[in-house]
Amino acid sequence: MKWGLADAAGLTNEGTQCRNLASDQQQVAELLDAAGLPADGRSLDELPPIGDGMASMELCDSIRGFQEVQGLIADARVDIGGATWQRLIELVDPGDAPPGGVPVLLVVSDFEVLELPQSASGLPSLTYTVRGPVAFIQGPGIRVELSVNGPLKVSWGDAFPLACQVAPDIKALERAVASGLARNIGGVALDNLCTRIKAESRAAVAGLFAGISLRVGVDGTPIIGGTIGDDQEFQTIAFDAAEGALIYTATRRVLVPQAVTGGEAQVSGDIQLELKVIGTGGDEASIAAALAVAVGLGFVVLAPVAEWAVSSAAAGLGQGVREILVRLGALAFE
Repeated sequence: MKWGLADAAGLTNEGTQCRNLASDQQQVAELLDAAGLPADGRSLDELPPIGDGMASMELCDSIRGFQEVQGLIADARVDIGGATWQRLIELVDPGDAPPGGVPVLLVVSDFEVLELPQSASGLPSLTYTVRGPVAFIQGPGIRVELSVNGPLKVSWGDAFPLACQVAPDIKALERAVASGLARNIGGVALDNLCTRIKAESRAAVAGLFAGISLRVGVDGTPIIGGTIGDDQEFQTIAFDAAEGALIYTATRRVLVPQAVTGGEAQVSGDIQLELKVIGTGGDEASIAAALAVAVGLGFVVLAPVAEWAVSSAAAGLGQGVREILVRLGALAFE
């Protein structure tokens, strides 16, 4: 692939959003990462995931900070062929390919946080599950998405009495629990009394997946990191011929603090992670493209398929595959 923006990334002069294509934002983020701190770059690990059409304030602030240090107009925007773009390319000197080996920021998906039935107890401790993929990245002919399955418990602990001091609605729940009323009427009491508790608990679960990154380990294994906690490698792999997808799975034990009224709640549980690599063309060539990505991520027994899928003979098909693999630093067969 060639470096180059399709449109401006960042903010307009009026402070509104530019077109902010996800691929353009990813390039800017990678260049800022590769430029490093001496140039006032910013690590990808410190940026939230990319949303197509909407640049995060963190990315815009990073662009502005880079511009200020470099003596450029600090407008928080990178234009096609503009001074900021040229300075980034000059500093990084990536040639035709991205630097590689840096995390790819996954785009947040639309997913639901669902409450599981549970009676009231002494302190708020609600249980949730997530429905739908939580993050993805997509290129021509290929889609990589992360899904989770399993209950996640949100325990307010010491944050609950502090929240009661500042929030009247939470105080009402405390009185109901202390009197036994919440225990007697169970879920009805929770529905009526702890709207905020529920909303903040759902937000705490959603926060686990607000900044997911994908990278490749030294042994070629795909690794998920970011807000979900420490890096997680995948343990098993399967192929779904009907869907044309390779599926990596792992079990993760979660214990992550998340901000709530009164302090932090602990989000905990054992969940299943599923990283699915899908060929989106619906034909044999598209399936081979999915296999090629998996090869680049460590499934080396399919190397002959990977060599074919990214060869010049399949240049049109391989573009999305090459883009993802090169960005992950995993492409070894160009």
